[in-house]
Amino acid sequence: MAEYRLTTEDGDVVAEETLEHDQAAVAWRSSRPFEAPTPGEGRGLRLERHTDRGWVRLDPLGTAETT
Repeated sequence: MAEYRLTTEDGDVVAEETLEHDQAAVAWRSSRPFEAPTPGEGRGLRLERHTDRGWVRLDPLGTAETT
């Protein structure tokens, strides 16, 4: 089981969840609509997974980058 979180483009954490694998996390992220306070801001949420090296950003295409 791994820890996942959703962050805004500004880095604010809006949700956290413990899930079994990355595919489940991508589905969880897809089920979480995000509405920004004003048009044009925060167009989406970023999915991140916690690792020994810190938080790693996951994208829907299956690649990851360290944040």
